[in-house]
Amino acid sequence: MLVKIEDGFYLNSQHIIAVQVSKNPENGLLEISIQYTPHSIQQVGEYKKVFQSQLDAEIFLSELNQKLR
Repeated sequence: MLVKIEDGFYLNSQHIIAVQVSKNPENGLLEISIQYTPHSIQQVGEYKKVFQSQLDAEIFLSELNQKLR
């Protein structure tokens, strides 16, 4: 199943292998990194999205979780 990550960027839900959340201690920005296998199991792609607020990051993760179910 294709999952819309943002406008123009979709991932097959079976290709998503990891979601990582980190906070930059210097500027306080939250970064969400989605690792996926693009076309070959030997390659790994990575999509990164940066959020100004924790609330925005939580909303993004919640919506992603709902789409993957």
